[in-house]
Amino acid sequence: MKKLGLSITVGLIASFVGRSYKFVTGKMEEFLFFMSSGKLLLCWFTLILFATFLIVEMLKKQPCASGSGIPQVRKVLSGQLDYDPLKVFLTKFSAGVLSMFCGYSLGTEGPTVQLGSTVGHFVAKRSREEGERRKFLISLGACSAMASAFDAPLASVAFLVEGLRYRPRLKQTIFLLFFTLVLSGLNGLIFKGETDHPFASIMIHSNVKVVFILAVLSAMLGALLTSICVGLARWKNSKAKISLPISCTLLLAILSPKVLGSGTLLIKTSLSSTLPQTKTISLLFIKTLFTAICFAAKLPGGLFVPSLAIGSMLGMFTGSFFDAGQDLPVLVACGMGCTLTAVLRIPISSALLVCEMSNQFGLLIVMLPACLLVEAIMRLLKFKPLYDALELSRATFESMVQTERT
Repeated sequence: MKKLGLSITVGLIASFVGRSYKFVTGKMEEFLFFMSSGKLLLCWFTLILFATFLIVEMLKKQPCASGSGIPQVRKVLSGQLDYDPLKVFLTKFSAGVLSMFCGYSLGTEGPTVQLGSTVGHFVAKRSREEGERRKFLISLGACSAMASAFDAPLASVAFLVEGLRYRPRLKQTIFLLFFTLVLSGLNGLIFKGETDHPFASIMIHSNVKVVFILAVLSAMLGALLTSICVGLARWKNSKAKISLPISCTLLLAILSPKVLGSGTLLIKTSLSSTLPQTKTISLLFIKTLFTAICFAAKLPGGLFVPSLAIGSMLGMFTGSFFDAGQDLPVLVACGMGCTLTAVLRIPISSALLVCEMSNQFGLLIVMLPACLLVEAIMRLLKFKPLYDALELSRATFESMVQTERT
């Protein structure tokens, strides 16, 4: 009973943390677009410099709070890394919110997963849980936070295996599925209509060839994003790394404010209206480059939402180019799932995530084969998942405890 009580406690707290982080960053993103328009633009520019300075100073003290957080959680689960979960939690939450205010092209899923994992990590340390039991509490926290933030319980459990590379036992898997499904049901009652996307149709009949072309284009785009990000990450000048996203943000706020932030505005645009092809392709490449610049700087944020936004633009462009008509929303959805797969190499999680977020499981019939095709292409091209390509250096953790010992 004690173990069950601890598991439920971790799950509920992590769920609240995930939902809270999503709510706060969402409001901050709304405030971002308010500040980046009109007479407040100059004031916002000044605040960006100050906020980025705070982010850099916080990350110097807690380097494990940098980036998406997914590689750190992997290392904790594998026993290669240990850190103070409370300090990482506070740094990740505050720095992540500031990054969103600055308009950097970063998502919420990575921080959400790490924040949830710190809840399980903290409870496991306080209750002196070790070994597999500690790993389960950490994974439960990560899974619950992601499920609550994205209303995607199935994708969250799949990501635990594909993204975090944790293999829960059968009983643990059943508990995770049941618990996250219950959380999703509760969230659906409390937060109605927050994450629904207006996909008009759920199946493709005559455009299977277009989906195939879209999958190939997504793989190429994912390879481009990975290559740019890895190239930028190799820069040894840390000041240049952090100056580049600041400069890009200030420039884009004037020229193309739609690409600022996580990318939710681009996703809504792709689902509610049709842009000219030239405008769509320009937004696509600007968002891709901006995302690579921000992520290479190891600012606290993830890649899910930016990848989905880039994929939505690619789906819109492909659909308009081939005159998809009523099938355009489905191509947008497939573009989202395929691009996320190309960047992170999580085909099942990607397909489930888009289907759950849109509440259209009929999309799975088309999207899953497309995502698996992208995965096969990326393997053939020998591209690693971006998290692996940017694997944290040993120097980052020199002052940390590398292995957990009793």
